Amino acid sequence: MKIWKRVIGAGLSALLAAGCALPALAAGAVTEKEETVYVVLEPDGSVRSQTVSAHLHKEDGLSGVTDRSALTGIENTHDTTTFTQTGEEIRWDTEGTDVYYKGLASREAPISAEITYELEGASVSPEELEGKSGRVKITVKLVNNETGTVQVNGKAQPVCTPFVTMVAAVLGQGWTEVSAGHGKITGAGHSQAAAFVCLPGVRACLEEAGLEKLGELEGHLLDEVSIEGTVENFTLPDILIACAADAETLRENGFSGLEELEGLDSGMASLREGLDELLGGAGRLADGAAALESGAATLLAGANTVYAGGVRLQSGIAQLQQGAYDLSSGAAQARDGAAVLQTGVNGLAAGLADLQDGAGALYSGYSQLKGGADSLAAGLNTLQGKGPALVEGVGQIAGAVGQLYEAAGPGSPVMAGAQAFGGALSGAAADGAVALASLPDPSVFAPDEAHADDPAYQQLLAAYTDAYSTASGMAGGLVELDSGYGQVLGGLRQVGVGVEALQSAVNGTDGLAAGIAAYTQGVADAASGAAQLQGGVGRLGASLPALTDGVDQLLAGSNQLSAGAGSLSQGNAALAEGAARLAQGTDSLAAGAAELLGGIQMLAQGAASLHGGTVELSEGASALQDGLVRFDTEGVGRLTLGTEELPVLRAVAAAMRERMEGYGSFSGAPEGAETATKFVMKAVGQPKEAEPTEEAAAQEDRQEHEDFWQRVTALFGK
Repeated sequence: MKIWKRVIGAGLSALLAAGCALPALAAGAVTEKEETVYVVLEPDGSVRSQTVSAHLHKEDGLSGVTDRSALTGIENTHDTTTFTQTGEEIRWDTEGTDVYYKGLASREAPISAEITYELEGASVSPEELEGKSGRVKITVKLVNNETGTVQVNGKAQPVCTPFVTMVAAVLGQGWTEVSAGHGKITGAGHSQAAAFVCLPGVRACLEEAGLEKLGELEGHLLDEVSIEGTVENFTLPDILIACAADAETLRENGFSGLEELEGLDSGMASLREGLDELLGGAGRLADGAAALESGAATLLAGANTVYAGGVRLQSGIAQLQQGAYDLSSGAAQARDGAAVLQTGVNGLAAGLADLQDGAGALYSGYSQLKGGADSLAAGLNTLQGKGPALVEGVGQIAGAVGQLYEAAGPGSPVMAGAQAFGGALSGAAADGAVALASLPDPSVFAPDEAHADDPAYQQLLAAYTDAYSTASGMAGGLVELDSGYGQVLGGLRQVGVGVEALQSAVNGTDGLAAGIAAYTQGVADAASGAAQLQGGVGRLGASLPALTDGVDQLLAGSNQLSAGAGSLSQGNAALAEGAARLAQGTDSLAAGAAELLGGIQMLAQGAASLHGGTVELSEGASALQDGLVRFDTEGVGRLTLGTEELPVLRAVAAAMRERMEGYGSFSGAPEGAETATKFVMKAVGQPKEAEPTEEAAAQEDRQEHEDFWQRVTALFGK
């Protein structure tokens, strides 16, 4: 099997082509004829006799079929069917589908053999070698007799009909150290056998066509085979030769050893087509390789550009990733600041509500305060106006003192109103200070980067700043008012003390003048304080509407600020969450960009490798186009052939293919019949003198046909 695989791989089958095998006995209405030519050879290879065994078949019957045969001594070997012969035309008297017959042939077989013998390097005849011992060499030289010429470029080129030829020798006992160049040696019982596969004549035709270097074909395009070994008491071996124009004919007729050639026919056709495509497409390969090289260079440049862009993309994604994390951090801070702002605004709203309540209480006590202040001023003015006449009106003092005591005494309405107003004023001043202290300074709500350009936020901050300034001024005015009213209240208390002292003086006679003097001074001081009190109360009354309106506006603004702070807090929370997701997304984006850059780098490397390969391919294709045909299948090697010899070689191969396809019957066949012919040769193992007659030898070969094929098959271990 290895031999033929190498032969096929070398491309010989492509040169000889295939598709020439004719079916042995295909079904249908076509007449078919199968021949087996039995050739008995002398020990030196010369022909002793030739007998042909023929099988004629037609599926719908042989009636009316005209057979042709150049045989002599024809006889039916299957039944009693008779025939009529006119020259080479034969008509069989049968309605059946098959006829088997035999006859003798004088025509030369397409393959002949020359067998020579050597003993210790010296040529000897087979008769002289019989019974000798020593180193023996047997050489079988095959000659292809089916030859001709084909005209190529005005020159006649020799061609032959290729015949697949099997050579086998059964050596018998006594052989040792056996060698068979390019053949196969096996054991067969107590003897050894050597077998070869040859293609006689093909090598010379190929060399003449210009195939200068055969490479490994040197060992497989065999015209000559040799068997060498050390022999004790030499006897002539049986040498068997079988050949046909296609291997399938041998296989179908029982030689299972030819399964070694499985796939030869289809392989020959495929390799022939492949060689034609190789020779015809060498130019296209060179052009395509050049175009591929150019495209690969463009691809390499593009891949490098893409890689550079991938590097820039990765750098930009890194910056985006850092910005996303900075945004996430700032959004989180803005979210926390918005929460603090909302808390402060809520506290401001609560304080402003308290301030509004205090302002209401202040406004409610203002009428009482004003009435008391007016009454006090009027009474004091009255008292002060009556001071000069006090001395003269001592008699009237008691009544006046009583009235004065009722007007300005500790339990008088003036004192009660003054104390009530003082308490209300102090409480309002304290509440205003507390409320102001609870308000966040406007600087706390200075806009961050996220709200620097937010108009709503800026408007809200401006309203809050104005409200805070109004509250600060109002709280300061309340404190100032409370401080001034303390002086008024002190003077009223002094008046009360003086009234009490005057009351005591009036009720008695001691200290009246001192009491009157103290009273007069106290009335004067009280009148002065009452005037100041009236001025402060007037200013308070004038500022109360603005105060209440400002508190109301401030409270409304604080409510808006609270709502805006809530929206700001929610928005910042959503912003922080989105920024966090954005930062996470940039992580995935950065990872993907890294993988992308790795892939682009691999692409660039692959493009570089591809470009290098296309350069080599282009160079190789150019070399092929310039004349170097390389055919390397299954380890055969190289066939060196120049471009000038290619047309010659192709023409020779085509001619041999036509001859093989056109080879038909050896002895003749009906017109249009499908034929299959094989040749079986046997060199007998004894000299001619010891052989039976020609007819007896042919009969012996026919009887031993089955044993013959079994012996040849055994050479291949089948």
